[in-house]
Amino acid sequence: MNTTDKTDQKRSSAVYAAAGIGDLAVEQLKKIPALADQLRTKAGQLREQGPTLRAQATEKAAELTGKVDVERIRTVLVTNAQKAAEKATALYGDLVARGERVVDTEADQATVVDAELVDPAPQAVADPEAPATPKPTAKPTVRKPKATPEA
Repeated sequence: MNTTDKTDQKRSSAVYAAAGIGDLAVEQLKKIPALADQLRTKAGQLREQGPTLRAQATEKAAELTGKVDVERIRTVLVTNAQKAAEKATALYGDLVARGERVVDTEADQATVVDAELVDPAPQAVADPEAPATPKPTAKPTVRKPKATPEA
C-alpha cells in the first residue's frame, strides 16, 4: 500500500467517524427530554439530602487526610489512562463503522436520485472503418441548480 492509499484511507475513515458522530449525536439528542425529567426528580431528592451528605463528606475528608498514597494513585491513573486509550480506539472504530453505514445508506439513496438527474450520454454509431481503440468513458455528472440572484 503506497502513501497516497494510506492518506486516502485515513481521510475516509475520518469522514466516516464524523458521520458516525453526527448519527450518534442525533440518537442521543432524542433522549434529552426523558433525561431532563429524571434529573429534575434527582435534583429534588438531593436537595432534601444535602445537609446529611455535606456532613458525611466532611467526616470522610477528615478521616482520609494523611492516608494518601501518591504512588498508588499514580499507578491507578496510568492504568486508567491506558484503559481509556483502548476504549477511545475501540469507540473510534465503532464510529467509523457507524459512519460507513450512514454514508453508504446516503450514497445509495443519492445514487438513485443522481441516476434520475443525469442525462445518459448519446450512443455513438460505430464506424466500421475506424481503428479498434477503445475510447475513455466519461463519468456522469449531476446538473447543478442555477444560482438565483440575491435580492
